Amino acid sequence: FAHSMENSSGPFLLPTLLLLLQNTSNPEASVPAAGYGMAESPAPGPGSSRNHTLYGLRPGEIAAASVLWGALWLISVLGNFLVCLVIHRSRRTQSTTNYFVVSMACADLLSSVGSAPFLLLQLSSGRWMLGSGMCRLVRYIQYLTPGVQIYVLFSIGVDRFYTIVYPLSFKVSRGKAKKMILASWLCGALFASPACFLYGSSSNHHCNFFLPNSWQGAAYSIIHLLVVFLIPSLLIILFYQKVIKYIWRIGTDGRTVRRTTNIVPRTKVKTIKMFLMLNSMFLLSWLPFFMVQLWHPQETDYRKSSLVFLAITWISFSSSASKPTLYSIYNANFRRGMKETFCMSAMKCYRSNAYTITTSSRIAKKNHV
Repeated sequence: FAHSMENSSGPFLLPTLLLLLQNTSNPEASVPAAGYGMAESPAPGPGSSRNHTLYGLRPGEIAAASVLWGALWLISVLGNFLVCLVIHRSRRTQSTTNYFVVSMACADLLSSVGSAPFLLLQLSSGRWMLGSGMCRLVRYIQYLTPGVQIYVLFSIGVDRFYTIVYPLSFKVSRGKAKKMILASWLCGALFASPACFLYGSSSNHHCNFFLPNSWQGAAYSIIHLLVVFLIPSLLIILFYQKVIKYIWRIGTDGRTVRRTTNIVPRTKVKTIKMFLMLNSMFLLSWLPFFMVQLWHPQETDYRKSSLVFLAITWISFSSSASKPTLYSIYNANFRRGMKETFCMSAMKCYRSNAYTITTSSRIAKKNHV
C-alpha cells in the first residue's frame, strides 16, 4: 500500500487517501456499484403495493371482468336513465307506483356512477389510488343502494296490498308516495352511515373489500343484515302472499266474481307479476353481498378476497341492469311511453297517431260501402 502511494502522482494522492479512510470508517455510507441495488430488490410482503400483482389477478381475468362490468354498466346507465325519461315525459306512465320505480332507477344510477367504475378501477389497476376518503364514499354508496331499494320495494308492497285487498280503507296518493320515498332514502342513508367509519384505505394502497374482523364489524354486519335485508324481505313476502291469496280466491269463486264490482283488473295482475319478479331478482342478487359480510376470506389473501368481492359485486350489480328489461316486458304503458319518448316531439306522435286513425277509418268506410 505504501509502495503504491509512493508511485502515485502528487495531485491525486490526498483525495484518494481521504476517500479510502471515509469508506473504511463508515461502511454503511459506501456507495454500491452501478446496477447492484437494482439487481437485489427486497422481497415483497403480503401488503406491498406492486402494480397489477397486489390482488394476484391474471390479465385474462382482468380483461373478462372489464368486459362484463363494462357491459353491465352501459346497460344499467342507459336503461335506468331511459326509465326516468319515459316516466317524466309520458303522461300515461305518471302514477304513484311509477314514482317508486323512478326512485329505484335513481338509486341504480347513483350506484352505476358513484361506485361501479371505482371498484373496477381498483381491481384492474391492482391497487387503490384515490385515498381513504374516496374509499369510504364508494363503500358508503355500495351500502346505501340496497337499503334504499329494499325500503322502496317495501313501500310498493304496502301500496299494492291496500290497492287490491283494501282499496277503500287506505289509498297511497302522490303526496304519501313522496313521503314514503323520502323516508326510504333517509333510512337507507342512516343505516349505511357506519360504513364510512369502518372502511378505509390502508398504507399499502388497498381499499378494504369487507368489514373488519372486530366486534364493531361483526355487530354492524349482523344489524345491517337484519334491519336492511331480512326484516323488510319477510314483510314484503307477507304482503305479496296476502295479495296473491286474495287474487286467487277471487279468480276461483265462480259466478260470484262476475256479480261483484271488486274484480282485480288484468293490468293490476300484470303489475303484481312484474313486482314479484322484481322482488325475487333483487333479493336473490343481493343475498350474497349481505352473507359475505358475515363470512369472508382474510384480507391478507388478496387473490381469494378479490375474486370473492368481484363475484358478489357483479351479481348484485346485475340487478340494476335487468330492471329496465322487466319494466318493458311486463308494462304495456311503459312500452308505449318509450315509443312516445323516441319521437322527436309529442306533436309528431299525435300527428302520426291521428294519421293512422283517419286512414284506418277511411279504409273501413270504403270496405263498408
